[in-house]
Parts: sequence; C-alpha cells; structure tokens
Amino acid sequence: MLQYAEHVRYVEQLRRYEAVFPAEQLLVLIYDDFRADNDATVRTVLRFLGVDDAAPVDSVELNSTVRARSQTVHELVHAVAVGRGPVAGAVKAAVTAITPQGARRRLLGTVQRRVVYRKPPVADAKLMGELRVRFKPEVEALSEHLGRDLISLWGYDSLN
Repeated sequence: MLQYAEHVRYVEQLRRYEAVFPAEQLLVLIYDDFRADNDATVRTVLRFLGVDDAAPVDSVELNSTVRARSQTVHELVHAVAVGRGPVAGAVKAAVTAITPQGARRRLLGTVQRRVVYRKPPVADAKLMGELRVRFKPEVEALSEHLGRDLISLWGYDSLN
C-alpha cells in the first residue's frame, strides 16, 4: 500500500535541496500558476534559465484528466491511429490516402474527445474533506516557507 502522506512533506524536500544548492539555482513553481497563466510561467522558467524569454510560446493542452469510456475502444482507436495489425494498418492506409494530415489529426482528436474519453468521476466530497484536514499543516508550512498564501489559494482557509 502506498504511503502517500509520507511523501507530501514538501518543506522537508525543499530544505534538502536548499542544503545542497544555492538559492539562485532553485525555482519553485506552483502548478496553479502554470494552469492560470501558462505563458507567464514558461517565461519565468526561461528567465530563470538565462534564456531569452521574448520568443513566442505556443501552449497546447495535453494529458488533460480524462478516463477512457472503454479500454477496448481506446485500444482499437489507438491501433488504427498507429496502424497496428493488418486490419488497422489497412484502415490507416486508406484514411491516409484520402485525407490530409491536418484533417486526420482533427478527426482523431474529435473521436478521442467524443467517443473514447469522458471526464473522470467527481471526487468523493467526504474523502476530499478528510484529506484537506489531514494535509492542512503541510500546506501551512509550505505557505510560510515560500512566503506565499497557499492556504487561501487552495481553499484551506474554509476548513473548520
């Protein structure tokens, strides 16, 4: 059984890095910032690395949180997309011959969004509440360590 709670001690992990690396070699990012303003976060990383941050940055949504409706349908669509097996290879060859690459990509994306994937189920509210209560001290410690109000950002201020 995974003991996830033992790995959520972010301040301890940061202190281990801080003991080895000088502060100017460490950059701590908050995922919410990345999601809220991908462009600004990427530019922050580029500046941190000493790379020109003026170049255009194209952001693309990948690996969104979804679940396959059916593993069988997911595998079938993937097999056709990569041409795995004689039937899938023939289908892919036929589609490739009559469809431009951009149209194929759009079609595959549409099939995946509408047929293969669905949104994950809503998290159990009671369990999420219990986890938030359990990890609030860690979030408080990280907030203090980073000098940033993660308590409000992540809604821990509304816990009893």
